[in-house]
Amino acid sequence: MQKLLATAGMLGLIFFSGSTLGDVAQTLPICVGCHGADGASGPPDAPIIAGIAAELQEDALYAYKDGGRKCLPPGVMCQISASLGDDDIVALAAHFAPMPYKPAGEDFDAALAATGEEIHENSCGACHGMHEPGDAQSSIVHGQKIAYLRHVIQQYAAGERDQLPPMEAAISALTPEQTEALLNYYASYQKGQ
Repeated sequence: MQKLLATAGMLGLIFFSGSTLGDVAQTLPICVGCHGADGASGPPDAPIIAGIAAELQEDALYAYKDGGRKCLPPGVMCQISASLGDDDIVALAAHFAPMPYKPAGEDFDAALAATGEEIHENSCGACHGMHEPGDAQSSIVHGQKIAYLRHVIQQYAAGERDQLPPMEAAISALTPEQTEALLNYYASYQKGQ
């Protein structure tokens, strides 16, 4: 799957390289290859981006572009982001932000999810919403894809992603077992299915 994504991403880079497009109709096919036309489908390690606030999506694209975030191997997201101009970033974020957020609907362990809910409420809920997706100032974790969230938490724990001090404190306090419980809690959010 990763080879397929890398090939699709590289073809997109070859086709779109060297220009600042600012036209979502021309740039969108690159994104749809991994995130789906609805911003909520695609492989397990490609996050749901539909319904995520435009400002957060812009920040994420700039972080990938500028190296503030590392990409999953083979690094297609970073390569694509590096080819985007400011107008592209704004247009893409504005395209996906108003779309309805659709939880991934993945399997989860109910006992782990119950433990994870308590961890979320004590450590994460103030920024990411207690029982529903967070506000416009924080990314949505409820219903997000487990593989993607696992990767993000690992990056935060390793200091490979820019983060605010409260996020750093919350992530560094998690044991591997607590992380799995938290991931199962987020997977348990399946409204809108």
